[in-house]
Amino acid sequence: MPRDITEEAHFRIPAGDIHVLKKLGKKLYADVHMSVQVVQNLITIGPKFPIKISDRISMALGDDVGFWFGRINVGGIKTRGQGFQNYPNISFGYRFNKQILLTLKAESIMNFNIQTKAAETDVTSDYRLFSGSAYSIILEQPFAGSKSMTLGFRAIYTDYYWQTWTLFENYDRNLFFPQIIVGLIL
Repeated sequence: MPRDITEEAHFRIPAGDIHVLKKLGKKLYADVHMSVQVVQNLITIGPKFPIKISDRISMALGDDVGFWFGRINVGGIKTRGQGFQNYPNISFGYRFNKQILLTLKAESIMNFNIQTKAAETDVTSDYRLFSGSAYSIILEQPFAGSKSMTLGFRAIYTDYYWQTWTLFENYDRNLFFPQIIVGLIL
């Protein structure tokens, strides 16, 4: 998290991440994603529509709907939050050879129905519907046997990032949230 938000309390905690892409038909996939961290969690699901441009280039259009939620007990005050987000996205893929793939992805971040409470008191804030965007670059390559590894970077630029719900930030400007992605494809 940027120090503009965390100030003195700055901890780095990795997140567990499960991502499933299931083929539903010739031109449709279901994309399910779950991100789990100590005090907050996000579940998204959405359709992906692949489009083959050439033997090496492809693209996909998607729209992931997400629900985030979390609970924390700070100083004896039980705080909880939840909200819905939408991530319309477009991806472009390039296949270097049969086993090395590069993906570029752009997403819009939309907020719906953010609710936070400290004890039984509602914490109100004004969130924009279109709060920002995210851009990813991901490399997929062979790893061990029939498994593959993904290495990537995601740059999020938004005025509300769901993982900052516990900090009740009061900034009305976009901040940069970097993410490093390391994954194993089973």
